Amino acid sequence: MNNKKKYITVVGILILLILLLFISVKFLDRGSTKNEDINSLNNTSDEKLKFDYLLDGYPEADVPLYKIREVSSSKYYINFDPKNISYFDDTNYTYYNVVFYTDASQSEFLSYYKELFDKEYVEEYANTEMVKGYVGKYRVTAAHYGSEDTGYVQVYLPNDEFTKDNKYFVNYPDLFEEDSMLVEHENSYGLLNQAGGQTEYTRYFTVIDSGDRDKDGQDDVDEFSVLISKYENIYKDKLNYTMEGERMSWEDGGYKITVSFSKNHGRVYLNIRGGINE
Repeated sequence: MNNKKKYITVVGILILLILLLFISVKFLDRGSTKNEDINSLNNTSDEKLKFDYLLDGYPEADVPLYKIREVSSSKYYINFDPKNISYFDDTNYTYYNVVFYTDASQSEFLSYYKELFDKEYVEEYANTEMVKGYVGKYRVTAAHYGSEDTGYVQVYLPNDEFTKDNKYFVNYPDLFEEDSMLVEHENSYGLLNQAGGQTEYTRYFTVIDSGDRDKDGQDDVDEFSVLISKYENIYKDKLNYTMEGERMSWEDGGYKITVSFSKNHGRVYLNIRGGINE
C-alpha cells in the first residue's frame, strides 16, 4: 500500500515537472516570437525611412539605390528646351534624379552600376566620376564624387513615353500668374529631405525677346523690367514679400514661392516649396 502511494506521488511529481517545463518553453518561445516581431517592425521601419523621400514611380526594382542609407532628394524632370541636350543626346527628355547617402565607396558605387548595365554607354572623353549605360528600357547615369558619401542616379524614361504634362502635378499649387512673354521649357516635381520634409515644384520659362523692330540698334522693350514691374504690383502685398536683386519671393497658402529673373540666361525660374503634407 505504501509502495502504491509512493508510486502515485512520484508520478504526480513527474507530471508536474513536465507541465512546468512545457509552460516555460511556451513562454520563452512566445517571448522569442515577440522579440522577432519587434525586430521585424524595427527593420521595416528603418527600411521605410530609407525611402521616405523617394518618389512613387521611381523604378527601384530595375535601378536600385546601391547601399542606400537614406534619400536626400528625388525629383522628376521634364525638359523640352531645344537648347538643352541630355547626357544621351536627347532634346526632349524625362528623367528621375535621385540624390542619396550611400555606404559604398566611390569605386564600389561606380563598379556596381557598371555591372548592372545591360550595355555601357561609352564616350571618348568620359567623366571618371560617372558611369552611363542601359538597364532594360531605361538609360541610366550614376555618379559619386569621392569626397562625400553621396550618390547621384538619373534614370531616363524611353523617348516614346515623353510628354510635357507632369504626372506629379495633380495637386500643383497655381500661385503664379503666367505672362504671354513666357514660354515654358522645363518643369519638375520633387521630395526634399530637409526642413521636416518638403515638396518642390519648379518650372522655367524662356522670355520672348521682342527684338529691334525699329532698327535703331537697341531692343525696343526691356522685357525683364516689364515683367519685374508687373509681378511686383501683383505680389507686393503677399505675406513675407521680398525683392532682392533678381529674386522675388513671398508666401501663400503654406507655400514659399520664389521667382528668379535671370536676364543673362534669358529665363524666369519659378520655385514653389511647401511642407510634405501640403
